[in-house]
Amino acid sequence: MHPRGAAREPAAVAAAPTPRPGGRWRARWLELAVVVAAAVTAAVCLTKVWPNPLVLTPLLAIPPALAGIWAATVWRPLAYGFVALAAAAVVDAVLRGGITVTTGAHLVPLATAGAVLVATALSLAGRTLGDPGITVDQAQQELQIANVASVAEAVQRAVLSPLPEQLGPLKLSVVYLAAAAEARVGGDLYEVTYTEDHGIRLIIGDVRGKGLGAVEVAADIVGRFREVAHSVGTLNELAHRLDAGLSRRWGQYEEFVTALLAEIDPDRGKLTILNCGHPPPILVSPADGEVTVLEVRAPAPPLGLITLGSDAGAKQVYAFKPNDQLLLYTDGVTEARDASREFYPLDERVKALAPQVQPKLTMTGKLRTSASAPTLLDLVRDDLLRYVGAPPDDDAALLLVRAPAAWPGARQAAPAR
Repeated sequence: MHPRGAAREPAAVAAAPTPRPGGRWRARWLELAVVVAAAVTAAVCLTKVWPNPLVLTPLLAIPPALAGIWAATVWRPLAYGFVALAAAAVVDAVLRGGITVTTGAHLVPLATAGAVLVATALSLAGRTLGDPGITVDQAQQELQIANVASVAEAVQRAVLSPLPEQLGPLKLSVVYLAAAAEARVGGDLYEVTYTEDHGIRLIIGDVRGKGLGAVEVAADIVGRFREVAHSVGTLNELAHRLDAGLSRRWGQYEEFVTALLAEIDPDRGKLTILNCGHPPPILVSPADGEVTVLEVRAPAPPLGLITLGSDAGAKQVYAFKPNDQLLLYTDGVTEARDASREFYPLDERVKALAPQVQPKLTMTGKLRTSASAPTLLDLVRDDLLRYVGAPPDDDAALLLVRAPAAWPGARQAAPAR
């Protein structure tokens, strides 16, 4: 049996979507409209560009009437009616003669006050006596969206089983960012397994399309990877086995999956990657402070299409030194956009965030860690959510693999004192 640590659930973020930037302003459209109208009216009256500014006062009856549209409670139209009525009283009070005079110019604000009272009463009546089915339908729709989000999250968790916190000498951590509720569930996948003959192997991928069909394909790939990762000799053979299984079940070229396969020698710290049309991983080396995007010469086509091209230049071998960190991710991370529709610059952000989690070594060379200190994965996740301002439009997965302070093979090869 291979060593495994305690299982940990992937961090599913945004089970209920948070409002996007600007959402609260769209909800306050009436307040904004009233402020703009008040500013325009004040400018017209103060600059005296119109000789009869009192003609504008009947417009005070409009806000309480509009406030009753889709109002959740009666307080909103009532508040607007009170403010409009107070404004009419102020206008009438500043006229020459005081509010006791009911002739001449005072007729306009008095008529406005009556119109405000009527508009407010009709608004309250419409809100109170209106069809309650609209509110019921809204509540049912919100409940249905919440149920769909819960089912989608349960399906995703069934496909992506919890990863151990430690596998062999490697430490693992994963974050799964669920898309907004209005988006369909995606087909992101990841898995890590310990093999007796080929070290620790892992896969991260993204199925074309959305919905339960994509989840079914992801489950098929994950299950097949768990089965064949122990038997095949090279990552190229592993990719072709996954490709063949995908083609046999779903039809040739009908479904494809971008994937990155990796193999880590847990004794000597050798990292081998095979890229099948997937975003390249990022290697963070705390020892020299370098952040490197691990490109290959020529990525192979995605799984399901791999026979249409060549995988000769898709594999590359790198040194995975002690305390190094390998960040793998799906395109939901790099394709996340901010308010100006700019893509999230993952490699730049990792270079800026990596120095904040530089490991501190003890006198014996061991890694000094703090349970409360954020990891690189925590910083990237929080930075991504701040950049987007809400859960991303597409599912996103991040997998961080951390090397130990010393590889077991290096310790065994050290001469005895």
